[in-house]
Amino acid sequence: MYGLEDLQGGEVTIDEKQVLGPAYNLIPGHEEMRFVSQDYYVLDNHTVEENIKDKLSGYTDEYKQKRTNQLLRLLDLNTFKSLRAITLSSGQKQRVAIARSLAEFPKVLLLDEPFSNLDLPLRDKIFTYIRQQSKKENTVVVLVTHQPEEALRYADETAVMENGKLIQHEPTFDVYYHPKTKHIAALMGRYFVLEREDLLSTKIKLSGNQTYIRPNQLQIVESKALAHFKVTVTNLFFNGYGFEYFAETKQGSSIYFYSKDNTIKIDDEVFLKVNWY
Repeated sequence: MYGLEDLQGGEVTIDEKQVLGPAYNLIPGHEEMRFVSQDYYVLDNHTVEENIKDKLSGYTDEYKQKRTNQLLRLLDLNTFKSLRAITLSSGQKQRVAIARSLAEFPKVLLLDEPFSNLDLPLRDKIFTYIRQQSKKENTVVVLVTHQPEEALRYADETAVMENGKLIQHEPTFDVYYHPKTKHIAALMGRYFVLEREDLLSTKIKLSGNQTYIRPNQLQIVESKALAHFKVTVTNLFFNGYGFEYFAETKQGSSIYFYSKDNTIKIDDEVFLKVNWY
């Protein structure tokens, strides 16, 4: 997409202009895109501060310093601003590479697993900023990730590819709750298959003979009349947010459900209702 390689088929356009590869461009890449790769491209023999200012050519010295200071704070790099990039750890270099890409916010921001070496609070802080700026500037952010939780937390839309083919491309909410295949259901997190034979009533409608259910769709109810199915608890764990219960349906299928309540014990029978989205 960035123009680092020549396309074998199709085309990439930005503002209705075709993005051409190195066969056409002396310097590969596109001036209105920024790309954060897994290689963390930085200027090794320059300081962190100089790395950021390098992407602000054409601006006044006052603006360069102001913008650089903003990015140093955003990416928690103030401590390292006078260090040469070659001396930094991979996580610190990753932050410098992100700072360089954000120095002048682009029309298209391409992020190839950009947060792999960052802790979750910093990851959230950076992407919250990126989302705010992209909405404000009406720009596009494309995030490539193998971590489904990153897609769930950060993406308005999610595209799932398998063996080079696009399998599903929809709003992230729909990909999560309405996966088209078992592979996508598993990729996006915990799920189980609810079969017709597990249901307490024939009036409940499913898609085909079964459907994929997420644990957070399940609600404990007091009576059979309010329930969709019944399970027997086989194990439980505390996860910090509450309790995870492992259970089996009458057909022997394994499921999970969550609760703040720890009064449910192993071998208890529990009635569950599915909240459909």
